[in-house]
Amino acid sequence: MSKQIPVVSIVGRRNVGKSTLFNAVIKEKKAIVDEYAGLTRDVLSYNMSYEGKNFILSDTPGLDLPGNEELSLAILEKAERQLVNSSVIIFLMEYPGPGSYDWKLAERLRRLSVPAIIAVNKMDNNERMENVSNFYEMGFNDIIPVSALNRKNINMLMNRLSEILPHSGGEIKEPDITIAIAGRPNSGKSTLLNALMGFERAVVSDIPGTTRDSVDDFFAYHGKLVRIVDTAGIRRKSKSADGIEFFSFKRALDSIHRCDIVIHLIDALVGISETDKKISDAVVKEGKPMIIAVNKWDAIEEKDHKTFEEFKDKTIFKFYKAYDFPIISISAKNKVRIDKIVQKAVELKEKSSQRIDTPKLNKLLERLQKSGALPQTGGRIRVYYAAQINTVPPQFKFFVNNASLFRKDIIRYFEKELQKEFNLKGIPVIIHLEGKKPRN
Repeated sequence: MSKQIPVVSIVGRRNVGKSTLFNAVIKEKKAIVDEYAGLTRDVLSYNMSYEGKNFILSDTPGLDLPGNEELSLAILEKAERQLVNSSVIIFLMEYPGPGSYDWKLAERLRRLSVPAIIAVNKMDNNERMENVSNFYEMGFNDIIPVSALNRKNINMLMNRLSEILPHSGGEIKEPDITIAIAGRPNSGKSTLLNALMGFERAVVSDIPGTTRDSVDDFFAYHGKLVRIVDTAGIRRKSKSADGIEFFSFKRALDSIHRCDIVIHLIDALVGISETDKKISDAVVKEGKPMIIAVNKWDAIEEKDHKTFEEFKDKTIFKFYKAYDFPIISISAKNKVRIDKIVQKAVELKEKSSQRIDTPKLNKLLERLQKSGALPQTGGRIRVYYAAQINTVPPQFKFFVNNASLFRKDIIRYFEKELQKEFNLKGIPVIIHLEGKKPRN
């Protein structure tokens, strides 16, 4: 897909406003914006169409990162690769004039022989506009002053981009399925993304919290276009956390909300933690089908054919809701069983869209009520009739004698039986109750 559609990359120093410009152009708050320098670590991309031309807009990390650290080297390597693969580059600088690194970057871009648009950010008023002449010293003739924060001259920038963009070699296709990878920091989410993509798409480091934005890309799987989203590691839900962590948390939740299936990655060496329980609760609350993938299973040294079953039993004992979802052991690092989780995700997407035949549904409920297995209550409960009212996730309405008698354990009983009867394991089942209306 990315080979057919032109790639437009926003590049520049740290903190010149690349992510703010990216958000302004796509008209969404996809990239995290903060005064903290070097916040963007991965390449963020967004499919766009403007004036009849399709392209992929990418936000890149600041290229003036100090390159003497392992994490910095990995970030810079991916940013450099992005430049080489770009069709057009938007070189962003900022008021009042070029910095020392801007001159170095300008020379780097000239050697690439890639068409470049020079944009000067933070030109918020007429007084600042007088400083545009400072940038002509760099030898560029076509300079566009913008204010990414106030969306000033964004249309001018886009019109210029449209003029030099090559014609699109293909159309932008909507994905058949969107899969989000969620989990605690350092559980291996970016490693899994890279394994699925077949190349180093996301920066991987032992430093917890390396991924801050939600990074997404596409791959083909048996004729289906799959969008895969690597989310930031979720530590806690707290507004008291620093701004970067809080906005990373929000981006992760947004990705869960927008996806079709969630792969919840659990570290095999740690087991299911309290944070993992909160992540699963967030997924269930969103009504998303989920696969619990136990990563780093290769690191468990002493194991036999019973070890994983014991691990699953322990996980369900600690967190009973895990019973509702498929639990699969994987090694993202060694690419063990990663095909299986994609296959299962596609299967869950198809199952979550199915409609249950109403007569079959009511025959099941009749059988359950006659079985004597229903939890006991202070009064007799009765389901008169039920119907499926929605899909993705499957939702059912039960017409009952007294809704107040249906405690959580009773609703849970019906949910589990519906999942078992109609092969809906991994898919949340939502039951709505409507009690018998009293006579006037």
